[in-house]
Amino acid sequence: MAVSRGRPAFATDDWMQEQQLRAEAEAEGWRRMREKLVRPAPALPPPQALAAAIEQNPHRTGSIVLKALVRFLLAAFAAYLAWIAGMDARFGEFDVWMATGSTFAIALALSMFGPARGFVHAAAETMRWMLLIGAGFGATWLAFNWPG
Repeated sequence: MAVSRGRPAFATDDWMQEQQLRAEAEAEGWRRMREKLVRPAPALPPPQALAAAIEQNPHRTGSIVLKALVRFLLAAFAAYLAWIAGMDARFGEFDVWMATGSTFAIALALSMFGPARGFVHAAAETMRWMLLIGAGFGATWLAFNWPG
C-alpha cells in the first residue's frame, strides 16, 4: 500500500467527492424505490357513516367485560337449574355433573345468538348503571360516615 508523505490516500478531496456522489446516488435510488412501492392510504368513511353503523348495531358497543360477566352468570344460573333438576330426578352423581357442565356450555353458547344477545346487552348496560349508582351511594356514605 503506497502512501505519500502528505495526506493518506483515503482522505483526498477526490475520494471525499466520490463518497459524497455515491451517497447521493444511493439516497436517490432509495427515494425512487419508496415512491414506486408506496401504497396510497385507504380512504376512511366519513365519521357520520361510522356513527350510523354503530347506532344500528348496539351489540358492538358497551363493555366486553360486563357482557362476559352477564353471559357467565346466565350460564351459571342455567347450570344451577340443571343441577337442581338432576338431583330432583335422582340421577347419579356423574350424570348430574355431566348435565350441569353441558347446560353451562350450551347456555353460554346460546347467549351469543338471537334475542339472548339483546338481553345480554341490556343486562350489561343495567349492570353498568347499577355499579355506577352503587359506587356513588358508597362514596356518599363514606363521605358522611368516615370516622374522624
